[in-house]
Amino acid sequence: MSQIVPILLMINLKGGVGKTASTVAIAETFAEQGQRVLVIDADHQSMAGELLVGQSRMLMAERTKKTLHDMFLAMADVNFDAVELPKFALPNASSVQTATDNLSVVPCSFRIDDFSSNVARSRRICRSYATERGLQTYLARQMRKVERWLSTHYDIVLVDCPPSIAMQVKMFLRIADGYVIPCVPDQLSVRGSANLVKRMAGYGFKLAGLGTLWTLYREQVALHREMVRDPFTRIPTPFQTIIPNATRLAAAVDPRGVNAPFSNCDAKYGKPFATRYRELVDELFARCERVGIETRVVHYV
Repeated sequence: MSQIVPILLMINLKGGVGKTASTVAIAETFAEQGQRVLVIDADHQSMAGELLVGQSRMLMAERTKKTLHDMFLAMADVNFDAVELPKFALPNASSVQTATDNLSVVPCSFRIDDFSSNVARSRRICRSYATERGLQTYLARQMRKVERWLSTHYDIVLVDCPPSIAMQVKMFLRIADGYVIPCVPDQLSVRGSANLVKRMAGYGFKLAGLGTLWTLYREQVALHREMVRDPFTRIPTPFQTIIPNATRLAAAVDPRGVNAPFSNCDAKYGKPFATRYRELVDELFARCERVGIETRVVHYV
């Protein structure tokens, strides 16, 4: 019997909500606890990858064609073999020393937009497909190979999505188990979250909305306090753990400091905030179990 690995999308159709920072922090928290974690950077801005491995390794991945874009190109080849997939996952992807052995990342590339915004070029690259839809249909079938690869190499997969349902997001929606919506407690962000839920239903994707993660929260802002009490619209049930808008957290995900090693998550995020992320991870596991998503709680360190 194949193993089960939860594949969770971190997604919101509103940008600037702390989605990438949350993805990285949650991934490092899981990894520090002994989980084998893969972050898939599906956002063409490529920030999750850069935050995890630094600019020099990102540039090397671009030069050596080991990005998500290149993975999809490989999958589009009729001779594609799943044994190629591991080369796209960069290992030791964290500045947190207690997490690095367990954390890998598939970095993104600005070239990922070629699959949707430059159809003509996509056709030239993938000559076997007459239309963009034909290419995407074939890639969708190939995603089952990706799912099997993930299930045998990792305990949890987090996909950092752009603020849109782009081609690469649709691919992972086909194999994902659930999604988390990082959201600032303000009207625009909450509306973006509600719109995402409607879009998911409209596309026919039935994966579980595990919860809304309040991010960049400011206690002194009345609207934030009110929104946390009553979001005014239907969104996935918010997690009890709230991530504040804090200078310490902003500094922890500053790309300029990504190569500075930290002994553990407490050192990187500060103990109070690292504790919040651990509480959030516990909530995530509990909600996965509640909706029937199988998880494997294991410890390798």
